[in-house]
Amino acid sequence: MGEVKETKTNNSKENPEEEVPGVITTTTSAIHNFLKKTKAQDIINWGRKNSLWFMTQPMGCCGVEMIATGCAHYDTDRFGIIPRNSPRHADVMIISGYVTKKYLPALKRLWDQMPAPKWVIAMGDCAISGGPFYESYSTCLLYTSPSPRDVEESRMPSS
Repeated sequence: MGEVKETKTNNSKENPEEEVPGVITTTTSAIHNFLKKTKAQDIINWGRKNSLWFMTQPMGCCGVEMIATGCAHYDTDRFGIIPRNSPRHADVMIISGYVTKKYLPALKRLWDQMPAPKWVIAMGDCAISGGPFYESYSTCLLYTSPSPRDVEESRMPSS
């Protein structure tokens, strides 16, 4: 969508200016420019044609918001975005919530089972930077996760 650029992330406790290699994000302005130049029906048709199948990892309050997107009010199914329970059928892994050290090996195993091409979306502050659990002994920050995140939504969904 639009122009994609490499960004620096500021997640490291040891070196705040350390770059995370391979992390690519799309700027909000690039998304807005893409949406302004494209007809709504073309975007809907693109979604139906490419039908992203996602596997969600709801590990916190953001997970409840993610599950709500499948309900009647938002209904992501009409755009071809369909939730899958098996990693072998998913294109996208959505991590919503904090990741613990105990869960990280299972998350990596699920990631390895997904067919290529595959993407990761980090949803919410807890998934990206640990949120209020940042300094917990059991919380892993996503820059140590099995894959670099492809997209990140840094606000809490309810804000």
